[in-house]
Amino acid sequence: MLLYKRLEAGRFRLPPVDAGAQAVTLDATQLAMLLDGIDVAQVRRQPAWTPPGRTGT
Repeated sequence: MLLYKRLEAGRFRLPPVDAGAQAVTLDATQLAMLLDGIDVAQVRRQPAWTPPGRTGT
């Protein structure tokens, strides 16, 4: 799939890419953030919610 978006000013902040990589795979959320100008590399997911009194096992 090929997507195209023209920038009026600035640039996209791509996520870290391995030196020999020929492709980068993004999920839908990462693509939306990238196109909105959000630095995907700096985003951190919140830990999953656990109900009080339960353990993570």
